Amino acid sequence: MKLIESRLIQSNRPRNPMAKSATLLHLNDFLPYRLNVVTQEVSQGLARLYADEFGISVPGWRVMAALGELGPGGQMTARDIALHSRMGKVMTSRAVAGLTARKLVARRMNRDDKRESFLRLSERGTEIYGQIVPRALAYQARLVKGISKADSEALERIFAHLLDRAEDCETLQRHSELLYA
Repeated sequence: MKLIESRLIQSNRPRNPMAKSATLLHLNDFLPYRLNVVTQEVSQGLARLYADEFGISVPGWRVMAALGELGPGGQMTARDIALHSRMGKVMTSRAVAGLTARKLVARRMNRDDKRESFLRLSERGTEIYGQIVPRALAYQARLVKGISKADSEALERIFAHLLDRAEDCETLQRHSELLYA
C-alpha cells in the first residue's frame, strides 16, 4: 500500500479505492492497476534473485519452477507449462528455447506425436533450481512478514475470489463476442 500511495498523483479528492464514478477512472484507485503495480514490484524483486547471477528471465524462471515442482525427472509439455504458469504459448516457447539452448532444460520427443516434446530440468537446471528455490522462499517470507495468519487466510480467499471473477468475466466476454460477431 505504501508503494502505491507513494506514487499517487496529489489531489484534493478524498481517497476511496472502491469509489465509483460514471465519468472518471482514477488509475490509482483502479483495482486492476493496483494489482498490476504490486505484481510488477514483487516480480521484479524476485527476478533480481536469479537474473543477475544465473541469467534467467522471468518467463524462464516460471518454466523452471513449473518443471521443478514436479520433482526429479518430472516432465511436462510446453503446452502444459503454458497452462500451468499462465503464460502465452509464444512466451513459453521462447523461454523453453532459451533454457534448452543453455542446457538447463532437456527435451524428449513424444513418440506418439512428433509435434510435441516432453521437457524436464537437466542436471544443471536442477542444480540451479535448487539454488534459487531457497532464495525465492526467503523472499516470499520477507514479503509476508508481519501479516497475521487471519490476514493471510483472507488474502488467499480474496485471490481465489478475484481469480474466479476474472475467469467468469473472460467467459462472459467471449460468449458475448460470439453472439455479436
